[in-house]
Amino acid sequence: MTGYGRSEAGAAQGDIVVEIKSSNHRFCDISLRMPQRCFALEHEIKKLILARIKRGRIDLSIQCENKEQEELSVALNIPLAQRYYILFKELKEMLKLPGEITLNQMVMQKDIIVSQSSNQDTVFDWEVLKGPLSTALETLVKMRETEGALLQEDFISRLKNIELLLGRIHAIADSTFKDHQESLHKKIQSLCNNIELDESRLVQEVAYLVEKSDITEEVVRTQSHLFQFRECLDSDDVVGRKLDFLIQEIHREINTISSKSYHAEISHKAVEIKNELERMREQIQNIE
Repeated sequence: MTGYGRSEAGAAQGDIVVEIKSSNHRFCDISLRMPQRCFALEHEIKKLILARIKRGRIDLSIQCENKEQEELSVALNIPLAQRYYILFKELKEMLKLPGEITLNQMVMQKDIIVSQSSNQDTVFDWEVLKGPLSTALETLVKMRETEGALLQEDFISRLKNIELLLGRIHAIADSTFKDHQESLHKKIQSLCNNIELDESRLVQEVAYLVEKSDITEEVVRTQSHLFQFRECLDSDDVVGRKLDFLIQEIHREINTISSKSYHAEISHKAVEIKNELERMREQIQNIE
């Protein structure tokens, strides 16, 4: 589910700007982009996010602007410089190179001169960061809740359509039951032309074939799944994965109904239900 939140706050350690956004994801995947001073607070930051969000790709950005100019300290890495010098001498002798090893060549090597901010290792105060982070997170959650309400309306509309289509399928199956039984009876007799048949055995076989094509059980299970789906939509719990599972189960039952179908209109209605389920499946990835 998508959302965005932003917050700014002033503090003695520096002004803070927090931006957080979310996008669709099957699980909760948190990505943090923040200054080194906040690294020690990573656990607290993720804990605060997970308390409000259970599903989605979360991108959090924290910027800390210092009110006072930073003082930089510069130091020489003497052991490393000595090691470079020894390697250069060995290379010069091995390749018989002319010239001397100069200071300019030495200082050009990586990490010979090290610069560091005077407050780079200062850990940011969690109580100061918690305020703007909570505000940005609250804005994000409200945006996600608004989107969730719209998705709920869309789901309810599609559920009503599926229920109507399922009711039509059940009605067609009931009204054509006897016709289907008689049709099978005639087909078997036609295929066994000039062959003497045991009428009682024929009736048993026809009854068996009709029973195999009966979709009552699948219709009842589908209705049960649809009822559970509605209950989940009204729940305040985390239901995204459960809804995903219910959609799979409904789709499986409709596939069975379609495979048992002996009526063209039943097959047509089953395809319409699958189309609705596919649209719902895509949206369920947004649900927490």
